[in-house]
Amino acid sequence: MLKNMMVRTGMMLVLGLFFAAILLAIGFAWRGAGQANTGFESLYSMAVKRADPLHAVREGLLENRLRMALAHRDYLRGEAEKSRANAKLADAVLDQVENTFRQFHAEPKLGDGQRLSNDISQALGAYIPMLRQAAQGFMSGSDSEYGSPAMLAERNILVDKMEKLFTDYYELTHRIYGSMMTEAAQQKTFADVGAIVLLLLAGALVLAGWLYIARIVLRPLEQAGQELGLVAAGDLTHRVEVGSHNEIGKLFTAIRRMQESLSQVVMQVRQGVDEINTGSTEIAQGNTDLSSRTEEQAASLEETAASMEQLASTVKQNADNARQADQLAGTSMGVAQRGGVVVSEVVTTMHAISGSSHKIAEIVNVIDGIAFQTNILALNAAVEAARAGEQGKGFAVVAGEVRTLAQRSAQAAREIKTLIEDSVNKVQAGSRQVELAGETMKEIVDSVQRVTDIMGEISAASQEQSSGIEQVNRAVAQMDEVTQQNAALVEEAAAAASSLESQAQQLRQAVSVFKVSSREVIEMPAVRALT
Repeated sequence: MLKNMMVRTGMMLVLGLFFAAILLAIGFAWRGAGQANTGFESLYSMAVKRADPLHAVREGLLENRLRMALAHRDYLRGEAEKSRANAKLADAVLDQVENTFRQFHAEPKLGDGQRLSNDISQALGAYIPMLRQAAQGFMSGSDSEYGSPAMLAERNILVDKMEKLFTDYYELTHRIYGSMMTEAAQQKTFADVGAIVLLLLAGALVLAGWLYIARIVLRPLEQAGQELGLVAAGDLTHRVEVGSHNEIGKLFTAIRRMQESLSQVVMQVRQGVDEINTGSTEIAQGNTDLSSRTEEQAASLEETAASMEQLASTVKQNADNARQADQLAGTSMGVAQRGGVVVSEVVTTMHAISGSSHKIAEIVNVIDGIAFQTNILALNAAVEAARAGEQGKGFAVVAGEVRTLAQRSAQAAREIKTLIEDSVNKVQAGSRQVELAGETMKEIVDSVQRVTDIMGEISAASQEQSSGIEQVNRAVAQMDEVTQQNAALVEEAAAAASSLESQAQQLRQAVSVFKVSSREVIEMPAVRALT
């Protein structure tokens, strides 16, 4: 049963028992220590803390008796002030006694402690009023029968009773203290014995667990190490025996499967090495041919790149010339437009001149009419002067002069009219020629505009062509770079193929270390992965 028990189960069982034993030992020790601690705390509380107020009460009563005795002595000596002072101090001590006992009486007691506390309370209830009455007497200047035999006897009875109660309470405290000490010692002894027993039990369990682990785990693990050492030495012919079905047995099963799988892998590696040698030789030859073709392609790409650079330079120069021509055409178009504007202005001016000539002709016609009317008036004046005879002879001379001037004015007006009509005709002819020139300038502007548009399109096309050639040039450069890289990769592949062939030889030498049975390995099926 132990042979087939799972190692995990055995380890958990041993560790669980060991842990339980330790817990029990700690529990017992803690229980004993806790009870002892509780007992000692109770002893301390009863014997020290709770008895301290009772001691204070007893000491206060002693001090009161001393002060009252001093007050009585001073009273008997006739020293009333000292008597009153001592009586006042005695009364103040009684206040402290009452307060202290009240606190003591309110605390819980063990055993008969509460009964004794009640008895002490009754005794103090009778004793303290008696003392207060005597103190009041001394403070008022009277004896209050403090020293009378009856009162002295009564005081002594109460003092003896309280002393007995105090003694009984102290004895009770000592009894409780002794009992608790004894119980604490017994509990500590029990805890110590239990802890020792449990520690021995835990040691026995540890020893048993160690023996179990040594037999079930350690020895098989040493055997597994030997088997793995044989595998590491390359001996795959030794058969691994599986002697159990627990975790160790699964380990030996895995080692045997590993040995069988490793044998199969070694055989496959040997076969693969031969295939790798053949393939690496073919790869090396192919890489050599590819390298030569790649070098030829690289040379062609270099020539193509040089040609593309020249073509790109030429196209760029054409684009620059087209751009300059476009700028010149634009300048010419501006000049032609300005010429058209000037011609338009000349046409306008010629029209204005023609209009002014017509107005001058009308003015000349007016002058001609005035000269004609003046001639008629001069003729009428001459006729009237002739009728007047000698008296009108001077007026006739003046009329003749006026007529002569009118005729000359009419002649001059006719000549001016003739000149103006000739100027008007020439101005009209000039206006028609200027209009024709304006139309011609407009046609020139339109033609220059079309030329400018065409040059712009040519410039844009040249720019696009230049950009396209630059892109082609970059693509060719990239192709050249890639080709160079391919050439380098081909060389690296050739070197890798050579290295692969060398590594295949080394792998053959490394695999030759293993000793396998070819017949068993070849016939063995694929091993399923362990889960």
